[in-house]
Amino acid sequence: MQQLEHVRFPEEAGISSQGILNYIAAREAAGLEHHAIWVLRHGKVAAKLAWAPYDDHTPHMLFSLSKSFCSAAAGFAVQEGLLNWDSRLIDVLPEIFPEAPEERLTRITLHHLLTMGSGLKPESDGGREGPDWARRVIECGCDHEPGIHFHYNSMNTYLVSCMVQKVTGMTVRDYLIPRLFEPLGMMNADGTAPDWDSSPDGINVGGWGLYLSCEQIAPFGQCLLQKGVWGGKQILPREWLDRATTAQIDNGNGDHPHDHDWNMGYGYQFWMCKTDHAPGQKPRFRGDGMFSQFCIVDEKRDMVIACVSGVPDIGKALDLIYTHLLAAADMAPADEATQAELQQKLATLAYPWPAHDGSALPVGVYVPEGDIPVLTIEADRVTLPLDDRRTCLFYAGRVEEAGGVMSCCGMQGNELRMLARMLNAPLALDITVRFDSDTDELTLGGVGPKTETYKLTKK
Repeated sequence: MQQLEHVRFPEEAGISSQGILNYIAAREAAGLEHHAIWVLRHGKVAAKLAWAPYDDHTPHMLFSLSKSFCSAAAGFAVQEGLLNWDSRLIDVLPEIFPEAPEERLTRITLHHLLTMGSGLKPESDGGREGPDWARRVIECGCDHEPGIHFHYNSMNTYLVSCMVQKVTGMTVRDYLIPRLFEPLGMMNADGTAPDWDSSPDGINVGGWGLYLSCEQIAPFGQCLLQKGVWGGKQILPREWLDRATTAQIDNGNGDHPHDHDWNMGYGYQFWMCKTDHAPGQKPRFRGDGMFSQFCIVDEKRDMVIACVSGVPDIGKALDLIYTHLLAAADMAPADEATQAELQQKLATLAYPWPAHDGSALPVGVYVPEGDIPVLTIEADRVTLPLDDRRTCLFYAGRVEEAGGVMSCCGMQGNELRMLARMLNAPLALDITVRFDSDTDELTLGGVGPKTETYKLTKK
């Protein structure tokens, strides 16, 4: 089985250490929270970046990067003769359609779903409570003829997952185990297959819900770069790969400049990227997910970027990667001192925890306005209910981990800051409480929640 080669210094793979350092500095200046990144060139792992408490081997919530893997499952099903690109949804899943469906619904094919060109109404991308997701999507109907209009809708991918499961008798996750996850060495460290969330109907959701680490994303990207070949064998179907990674539909809708990353065309659950390449040169494409989960392939530079993050602004995250990490392939090799500087930097990457000045916590029970849970502050910790089942503990000046969440709190003057990070997801909770003789206030922020300020009342 092919293994990715790990080099000691980026220069051994044709990457400048200075370029990686430039990226690290630019990320810090921009305040963007990437969790882990692998930089590959010429089939070699040139650099591995991970900011503690995150790492590059813990499976991470991928959000819509999951779509690219669901697309691969469809590619295998077509290769094995179980589906074809023109397979109609109504022929594969007649049970989700009414007796007399509207004509446009009957014309939706696998190709239309993979390209986000099904014509399904936007409101079909919702209503995920309870069973019968697929039937409820169809009930919403179409507002465009299939194949004409691009509209990003995760239920398109869910319907792809439904089609694959119907013809294979397996979820897309189970179907991919012997075809992709095992051949590429993408199984979890304990030998289990990657987790993939399912609907109440027992169907992998397809468009989100897959958990993979940088270490697992990287070989998928490298296999894409190698036209589906891995260890001398054609693993990914070549016809699918050619369709998936080239523009199949115009996704320009006038909302962005013509050279914007969401206007460059859409393949089979892959985005075409803006490039600095001359027209006609090898392309750049990506799978991506909310909060900047990436698998980026740059054929011209023979590079792959695998990234898991907590960055809400995907455009900013991409620009940093283009400007510094991909550009590092165009820079001269760094000298030995710079190479050593990078290695030292990589060994110490970490996000800070709240500082604690040692002063006493303001003990008491505090009730925020609105629907924010009650804070219980004791001498050494703060207790915050997250929901009916989960509670987060923040210890003063001490980082603790429980249930995949790492947390800490600290006093600085009259301010108490609490920070919690989910280790397998981009989500983080960052709370600052300001204690004042007149008015106590709580500011809630982080990655996920909207930043807002609330008044506090002490019981």
